[in-house]
Amino acid sequence: MSTTKTEEEFSALRMLSVGVVHEIRNPLAVIQSLVELLAQKTQDKNQQALAEAIVTEVKRLNRFLGEFLQYGRVPELQYETVDIGTLIQKALSFAITPEQNAIQVIRTDIPEHLPQARLDPDAMHQVLVNAILNALQAMQGKGRLEIQVKRPKQHLMIKIQDSGPGIPPENLEKIFFPFFTTKRNGSGLGLAISQQIVKQHGGWMVFENNVNEKGVTLVINIPQEQIG
Repeated sequence: MSTTKTEEEFSALRMLSVGVVHEIRNPLAVIQSLVELLAQKTQDKNQQALAEAIVTEVKRLNRFLGEFLQYGRVPELQYETVDIGTLIQKALSFAITPEQNAIQVIRTDIPEHLPQARLDPDAMHQVLVNAILNALQAMQGKGRLEIQVKRPKQHLMIKIQDSGPGIPPENLEKIFFPFFTTKRNGSGLGLAISQQIVKQHGGWMVFENNVNEKGVTLVINIPQEQIG
């Protein structure tokens, strides 16, 4: 099969998927509104609890559909000159709430005079927030989060290390597969979307189990051509 025909078929499948998602989301919005309205009109605690459970599941399904829609799209990146350290700080502030006081955040090896990078700040913010949230979930709200920025000759590396249980070796190769997840309520699309974004920047991502200690390190590699 020619590359052109494959691209045409993929484009057609993407358009079909977008249409299907919208057709599902519209009635879901109606269902959620009606259930919330019914919950307001009843005084029965059991019925209110049932309505709340339905709304929770509808919202979860909507989140999944949103991620599925995002994965199916390949948006054009909006490049800007950004400071990596500032980008990391914003992601940390967004992902780590004051209630997570059992999380020890250690930012090491982030050079003060690190050159700026040409990136899509919103897209990379999403990647960093997703990586930090994954680390927090792995540690179940308690542990050590370390972030390092290094610059080998050919690229820039952002390392996000947690002290969680680590990833079973047999899952390391599957971790970026769409819909692969070990989380009870996970969609399996968060890391796939993050990898897609990093690849659009010409970079790549990899997970490494930490040596001689618990946890994993996610390495985000940004190519030299994106670094000032």
